[in-house]
Amino acid sequence: MTNAAFVYKHRPIPTLERLLDKLRHNWRSYLANAALAAPLVIGALIMFLPLVWAVSFSFGQPHEFFKLPPPIIPSALRLDNYEAVFERVDFFRFFINSVIVTACVTIGQLITCSMAGYAFARLRFPGKRIIFILFLASMMVPQHVTLIPVFIIIRGLGMYNSLGALIFPYATSVFGTFLLKQFFETIPDELEDAAKIDGAGFLQIYRRIMLPLAGPPLATLAILTFNSSWNSFFWPLIFINSADKMTLPLGMIYLRGQDGVTNSGVLMAAIVLNLIPVLIFFLIFQRRLVEGVTLSGLKGI
Repeated sequence: MTNAAFVYKHRPIPTLERLLDKLRHNWRSYLANAALAAPLVIGALIMFLPLVWAVSFSFGQPHEFFKLPPPIIPSALRLDNYEAVFERVDFFRFFINSVIVTACVTIGQLITCSMAGYAFARLRFPGKRIIFILFLASMMVPQHVTLIPVFIIIRGLGMYNSLGALIFPYATSVFGTFLLKQFFETIPDELEDAAKIDGAGFLQIYRRIMLPLAGPPLATLAILTFNSSWNSFFWPLIFINSADKMTLPLGMIYLRGQDGVTNSGVLMAAIVLNLIPVLIFFLIFQRRLVEGVTLSGLKGI
């Protein structure tokens, strides 16, 4: 038997008196932690309750949930609403279009923003600071202000009513560039200097040193970009006018009845189906989300 196993096996079992004594000495810290955690728990419940209600609503009858107060759990679980979604609209076509657009936009932003962030953080060129300030200033311009110029450019390129109109203008972002620039500035210069001594160029340094270290901010950018692109409704509404090119948020308008009356249960079922890919993607990368934001905010511009 090893020493570690012997110590673990013969470790004294804490008695009730010891636990009570420890609680008496640490009750103030426990109360402080509880006071700090209570607002977080309440906020989480407030934000999580609509999602629970939407999922429950999607399995129930519409008339049940117009009662006051509405029931959290329906009287009977039914799949009629989900079956109606696939019967009324071409859900799989909308889903495939959303996957194509979101994947291209997310991958495009990861590539272009990481390259631009590396250039602003590590390279030297005339007017870099002024260019970066102007680059950041564009974040203050609302997207709706640029609607007409972007529309003219997209139509001039022949991308109107195509998935390219939803991919090309959003393959990069100012926020993503800023996020990765902040992270690249935290990497020690000695790593880059050692690579230069070994004969590595800028592209090799970017590909072999910077990208492997940039996992957390890249995961953060991927989550934010995926969520924004997947749930986008306004821009597809402007650039797409045929049903076979529509994404999921835009395709849901076909769930309205001919008289304009919408079956709320069917709409909730479509919303739940639309949320599943976002939740899965978030659960895969959520461990690096906070780490990426924290590491990218250590230094200023």
